[in-house]
Amino acid sequence: MLYILVTIAALAALAAGLGWWGVVRFARQGREAQATLERVAQALSWKTSDLEALSGPVARYLGQALPIAGGPLRMARAKMSGHIRLKPEGPWQSWSGRQIWCLHPPAFVWSARMAAKPLMPVYVRDGLINGEGGLLVRLWGWLTMARATASPELDLGSLQRWLAEAPMFPPALLPGPELSWRDEGDDAATATLTSGGQRVEARFRFDPQGLPLTCRIAGRPRQQPDGSFVPTAWLARYGQWKNQCGMLLPTQCEAAWLLPEGEFSYLRLHIDQADFL
Repeated sequence: MLYILVTIAALAALAAGLGWWGVVRFARQGREAQATLERVAQALSWKTSDLEALSGPVARYLGQALPIAGGPLRMARAKMSGHIRLKPEGPWQSWSGRQIWCLHPPAFVWSARMAAKPLMPVYVRDGLINGEGGLLVRLWGWLTMARATASPELDLGSLQRWLAEAPMFPPALLPGPELSWRDEGDDAATATLTSGGQRVEARFRFDPQGLPLTCRIAGRPRQQPDGSFVPTAWLARYGQWKNQCGMLLPTQCEAAWLLPEGEFSYLRLHIDQADFL
């Protein structure tokens, strides 16, 4: 009996040690990815005339979301939490994490912890760095469950995601050499982003107050069970707008695939805290 108890205690200590090591290692790699963003991030500033040159729904939106002049800013970061599911009828799983974005060039890193089952935390990190998308999923922070490296579909989807998330860091939505707007009536406009040889578009619809209500992307790559990708309509919703760091930001967002059989909402997030660097 004593031998069994000692063995159990030793195994428990080993598991705890591996878990601690995995979390530390995963966090260190996340800091290294963030350091890469800090090296490539470029400062972005704007002045009153930049806002005055806008028109239509984009002028009404950015006129509210931004101070009349600001910068230089290089990055935005947020502490967030939410729920995610992998299948339309699957259970929602809670998560908490942090994300950091470059305002220019487009780049981001998202790191999160998910408690899928008791004593089995899953750590996830994905991002867009130097124009390349990536995904890493590890159980206990060290046992790799999934890894995806740069591919044309992953790179495209990551850039589309950055554009859809840009209302969380609105200075990046000011027109410039890589980003332009096309008005589509009084309550909609399409943003076109060109970066790293990729060109993506997202159609934003605005609510009566002039703030983005939804963002629709016509063909975002959706991975199939066999590993292939199919261009699929995708939608983001924004809500609970609040003033943070002198800017008007959505603190609640939802993402969904628009499938032939109906909408599949798979991600809900809440921004608990945001700041700019």
